[in-house]
Amino acid sequence: MSFNGTVAAVVGKGLAASLGKKGTESDVTLYNHKQGDVILSFVEPSSYPEKIQSLASSLNIADQVLLKVDAVDKTLAEVIVALDAYGMKTGHIILGGGITPDAIQPLIKDTILACYSIIPEQVASLRETLAGRFLPSEGEPIVQVDHCFQVNGVGTVALGVVKEGVLRRHENLFIYPERTETMVKSIQVHDIDVPEASAGVRVGLALKDVKPDQVVRGSVLSPRGDIRTASVFDAEARLSRYAPSTLREGDCIMVNVGLTYTPAEVASGSVSPGESSRVRLELEKEIPVVGGRMLLLDPGQRMPRVFGCVERS
Repeated sequence: MSFNGTVAAVVGKGLAASLGKKGTESDVTLYNHKQGDVILSFVEPSSYPEKIQSLASSLNIADQVLLKVDAVDKTLAEVIVALDAYGMKTGHIILGGGITPDAIQPLIKDTILACYSIIPEQVASLRETLAGRFLPSEGEPIVQVDHCFQVNGVGTVALGVVKEGVLRRHENLFIYPERTETMVKSIQVHDIDVPEASAGVRVGLALKDVKPDQVVRGSVLSPRGDIRTASVFDAEARLSRYAPSTLREGDCIMVNVGLTYTPAEVASGSVSPGESSRVRLELEKEIPVVGGRMLLLDPGQRMPRVFGCVERS
């Protein structure tokens, strides 16, 4: 049996629970729904707005977003900045609480959300809309891990999303950034054993010869032995026009890459709100270089706590 898949970040309390069956729960909560040969996964930032990491993690797990707007406030403004910084190109907006398109237009103008469709809050049609997007399923796989634990009689089980390619049972993988080696003993999709899983599908993997603490959240699994890891980045940084201040040499910030968060220092360069410039970032730890953007987070609590991004090359 083969499945296509898609993962939507659902920003708006209570909506995800109506779209799928509740699964893994932590600072993000996963919901799943099988629709024919499509596995729909919904990830809700359940600790947001208290924790900005919850929102960032949800965006990194997902390939599209479903944003429910019940109020025009500072939380919505922060979500818009985060979506724009992350570069989430595919999205849909549901308007509730008497909100009209004219009320949000000034906020989303000149952001990536300007191309989002506005759709009604109808569960059946929402599922159809979200299931209509398929990711390319070619080449060697890259899996992003969000949870890992021990299961009696099975061993180490990692949960995550196939971000690229096709993952196959009995495939040998490297666990990044440490480059530990393992093998996929089995693959489950929606509690069904399958021989392979393609991009966009959320999977449960039984892994050989590793412990759960070797496959932490943010780990990347791939058969490729050439995935680069780094702790220093020279790249183009872009700040939101709502960023609280200029980013300067010597500033300490938090960065988010995939599901990894780490402190970083601006070693050289500077960039002002609403502008772009090259900077050199020195991270506290080495990370796998996959995906397109690194989010810049305020280590304090000033909103918006996501204030920019770095285009990684």
